[in-house]
Amino acid sequence: MLDPRILRAALLPVLLVFVVVAFSLEDRPEPLRSTFAADAFDGERATGLLNRLDRTHPLRRAGSAGDAALARAVAAELARALPQVTVRTRVHRGETLDGASDLVTVTAQEPGSLPRAQVVLVAQRDSAQDGAKADLSGTAALVEIARAVAASSPARSVTFASISGASGGQAGMRDLVRRLRRPVDAVIEIGDLAGDPGGKPVVVGWSAAPGAASVRLQRTVSLAVRREAGVAPGFPLARTQLARYALPQSVSGQSVALAAGIPSVRLSLGGELPSRPGAKVTAERMQIFGRATLRVLDALDGPLGAGPPARDLAVAKKILPGWAIRLLVAALLLPATLLVGDGLARLRRRGESLIQEIAWVAALGVPVAGAALLGRALGLVGAIPELRTPAPPGAVPLDGAALTALGCCAALAALLVVLLRPWLGRRPAGSGAKPALALLLVTSALAWVAWLSNPYAALLLVLPLNVWLLLCAERVAVRRSLAVMLVLASVAPVAMVLGLYASDLSMRFAEVPWFWMLAVAGGAVSLPALLAWSLGAGLLTAALTLAARRQPDAGDKAVTVRGPLSYAGPGSLGGTDSARRR
Repeated sequence: MLDPRILRAALLPVLLVFVVVAFSLEDRPEPLRSTFAADAFDGERATGLLNRLDRTHPLRRAGSAGDAALARAVAAELARALPQVTVRTRVHRGETLDGASDLVTVTAQEPGSLPRAQVVLVAQRDSAQDGAKADLSGTAALVEIARAVAASSPARSVTFASISGASGGQAGMRDLVRRLRRPVDAVIEIGDLAGDPGGKPVVVGWSAAPGAASVRLQRTVSLAVRREAGVAPGFPLARTQLARYALPQSVSGQSVALAAGIPSVRLSLGGELPSRPGAKVTAERMQIFGRATLRVLDALDGPLGAGPPARDLAVAKKILPGWAIRLLVAALLLPATLLVGDGLARLRRRGESLIQEIAWVAALGVPVAGAALLGRALGLVGAIPELRTPAPPGAVPLDGAALTALGCCAALAALLVVLLRPWLGRRPAGSGAKPALALLLVTSALAWVAWLSNPYAALLLVLPLNVWLLLCAERVAVRRSLAVMLVLASVAPVAMVLGLYASDLSMRFAEVPWFWMLAVAGGAVSLPALLAWSLGAGLLTAALTLAARRQPDAGDKAVTVRGPLSYAGPGSLGGTDSARRR
C-alpha cells in the first residue's frame, strides 16, 4: 500500500535540512562579567543569622503558625538591613502540601538609578521537614545581600522577596510573579547556599513550559560560582536538555517565572531539590555562595540583559537555535507523512475508508485517558494534594492513601479495558495494511500537532513513526517476534526522558508513577497534553497488537508450482521479460 520510492525521494529534503542546520550553529553567548569584589558579604554574620532563625523557628511548614512567625522575623531583619526602604508584607491564599493555606510574602525594593529596570532576588522560607536548616540558608543570605546592596548604588532596582510554599506547589513564587511590576530583567532564586553539596548541578534553569533560561544567564551564574568556589558548575548535556524540553516540568521556583516569560535561574547546592534534613551547614560555604550571588547581581547591573527564556540547544560549546530544531524535526517527519498521504490516496481510489480503523486505534487510549482524568478529579476534590507545580519526590509520601489513589486509577483503566474488550480485542476491521495505515495516520497527525507547540515533544514520535512503517509495508517480510521488538525499541526515547527525570530528581522506581500522578492531579500536565499522552499510549498498544498479529502475505511466498495463480503472461515462459510488476 505504501510506495518506497516516495520515501527515497523525500529523503533529499532531509539531507538539505541537515546542511542548513549544520551551518546554523552559533557560538555560545558570553556571560555577563563582574569586576566587583564581593567582600561586602559577611558569611560569618549570615551564618549567625541562620542559626538564630533556625533556633527560634524550628517548625516552618508552609502555611503554619511557625512559618508566619518566621515571615515577621525576616521582615524585621530586612527592615534593619534596608533602613531607607519600606518592607511590605502580603498575605495570600495558596496551595500547600496540607491543602489551601494563608501564605505570607515579604518584599523590599532597593531603588536603582535606571527607570523601569529591576532584578529580583528570591529565597524560600518554608520547609516540609523538620531539621532542614540548610534550606533556610538562602533566607539568611538574602538579608546579608540586602545589607550589602544598601551600601552601594545599583543601576537596576533590586527587589528582595521571602516566599513560602516552595516545599510543594510554588504558590508563593506564583503569587510573586503575578504581582511583579514589569519589566523584570531577571529573577534569581537562591536555595541552599551553606549545606552539603548534593552532587546535582547548582545552577538550574528548567522551565514549566517548553524552553529554559537563556544560555547567557546560566553562564553568568556559573561564572560567578567558578570565580568564588574555584569549580565549574558545568552545563546540562544535550540529552538532558532534549528530555527537559520534550516534557517540561520542574519542582523548583524558577520554572514558574520562566513559564511566565521572565528570565530566571536557581542557585542552590541541592539543585532543584530541597536539602536533606540534618545537612551540615558551614560558614565557609555560606561565604562562597553568598559572594557568588552578590557577584551575579553586580553582573546583571550592567548594560546588557540576561536574555529571555529560549528553546535553543547547547551542543559542544555551540548553540543550535530553536528554529533549526523545528526545521529539522519537520524534515524528519516529512518522509513518513508523504508515505501516509500516498497510502490514503491509493485507498481513496479504491473507494475504501479508514474510519473504523482510526476509531479502533484512538479507542485504545481510552483506558489510559480515563485513569488520568480520574487522577485529575482526585486532585480537584482534594483527595490528593492539588499542586500546580509538582512537589519534590518524598514531600508527599507514598503511603496508604497514595497507593489507594494509584489503585483506583489502575482499577478504572482495567474496568475500561474489560468494557471495551469486545470491540478492542477483535481483529481490526479491514485486511492487509489498512489498520497499520490508520495507526500511521493518527501517529503522523499527533506528531504534527505536537510540532506546532513543542518540536522537542514531536521529536519523540519521529522514531516510532518511521519504524512503524514496517507494519504497513506489504512487500517487507518481518517476523512477528522481530516486529514486536522493533515496536518496543521505537519508544526508547520516551523511556529515556522518564529515566532522566527519575535520575535528576533522585526518584526511586516506586516513586516515578506517584510523581507523575501528582503532576496530573495538580494540573501541572495540561488537559491537551494529558489527552496527547493517552493517545500515544493507545498508539503503542495498537502497534504492539498489529506486530503480534502480523502474518506473511500470500504475495510474499515463493512460487514453487506453476499454475493459474502463478501465471503472469507469455513472458513467463522465457525469451522476454515478464510484464508483471515487481
